Amino acid sequence: MILPPEVSPVLDCLIVDSHDQDVQILSRILGKQNYQVRTAFNGTVALKELDLKVPDIVFWDCSEQQNHDFNFDVFFDFYRTKEQNIIIFFLISFPEYGCSISLENHFYCEYIRKPFYPEEIILRVKNIWDYRQSQKVMEDSLIQLEQEVSTRQKLEYKLEQISQKLQTTTEQLTYLSRFDTLTQLANRPYFDEYLFREWQRLARERMPLSLIIGDVDGFQSYNEVYGYQQGDICLQTLAKTMIDCIKRPADLIARYSGEEFAVLLPHTSSAGAIEVAKLIRAKIKQLEIYHPKSEISSYLTLSLGVATVIPQPELPPNPLITVAEEALQEAKRQGCDRIGVGVHWR
Repeated sequence: MILPPEVSPVLDCLIVDSHDQDVQILSRILGKQNYQVRTAFNGTVALKELDLKVPDIVFWDCSEQQNHDFNFDVFFDFYRTKEQNIIIFFLISFPEYGCSISLENHFYCEYIRKPFYPEEIILRVKNIWDYRQSQKVMEDSLIQLEQEVSTRQKLEYKLEQISQKLQTTTEQLTYLSRFDTLTQLANRPYFDEYLFREWQRLARERMPLSLIIGDVDGFQSYNEVYGYQQGDICLQTLAKTMIDCIKRPADLIARYSGEEFAVLLPHTSSAGAIEVAKLIRAKIKQLEIYHPKSEISSYLTLSLGVATVIPQPELPPNPLITVAEEALQEAKRQGCDRIGVGVHWR
C-alpha cells in the first residue's frame, strides 16, 4: 500500500522586517511550503496587517525594537485584545545573541538566526506548529472534559435531589400507611402487625403481654350535640392525653376503631396494665370535656377492658384481643366509666 504524501498545513505568515533581502529570502522559503505570506516593513504597518487578520505565525526582526517609533508593548496590548494565541519567531542577526522582550505565557516564541537556512526554518516551523496543534487538542480536550464533569455533577446533583424527594415521599407513605391521620396514633393495620411481632418475641422470652382497649362512653350522642368536627377535635385531645400516660418505647397506642383505642404493653403484668388503665381513665376525667347528653356523668368518660397473657408460639394473638373486648363490654354492662379485667381464654 502506498501512503499519500503528507499535506502541509496552509499557514498565514506575517514577516515584519525592514531588510528587503531578508524578507525576499524568507518569503521564498515559506512560499515553497504553500504558506501564505504577508510582509510589513515596520511595527506600525504590522499592526495594520494584524488588524486585518491575525496570522498563524509572525516572523519579527528583533532590530525593530531599536526603532524608537514603535514599542513592542503596543503590539502585545493589541494582540491581547484579540484573545488568540500566536506563534512568534524572532529574527536575530548574527552577531546578536538575543533581545530583551517581555513575553507572556500565551505567546509561543522561538528564535531564528540570520542568515537563513531553509531546512532549519521548515523543520522548526513544522515542529512548533505540530506542538501548537497538539496543545490546542489538549486544551480542547480539557475544556470538553471540564464540561462533561460539570454536566455530570449537575446530573448527580439532580439525581441526589430526586433521591431525597423519593426518600421523603417513601417516609411519608410509610407514615401514612402506619398512622391514623386524625389522631397521629398507630392505625389498626399497624397495630395488628406490631401485635404479631411482639407476640412472637415475648413467646420466645416467656414474658407477659398486656392489652387495654378503651371506648368513649356515649360518643355518638356527643357528636349529635357538637357535630363531627368538634368530635374529631375531642378524639385528638383524648389521643394526646393517652400518649402522655405511656412512657416506655416498646408500648404502643393505636386508634382501634372510630372512638376505640388500643394500648399494647409488652413486658407488663395484669397488675401493671390495670394501673396504666386507671391512669388513662383518671387523666381523661381530669380533662372535664362537657358532655350534656351523657347518662353517666356531666363530662366525657372512658370504659376500658384489660387482658394479659404469656404468649405461646403455637397460638395466634387473636384471643388476647377477644378477652380485652369482652372485658370492655363487661365494663359497659356494669354502667360504663370503669375498668373490666378479662380472665377467661378460649
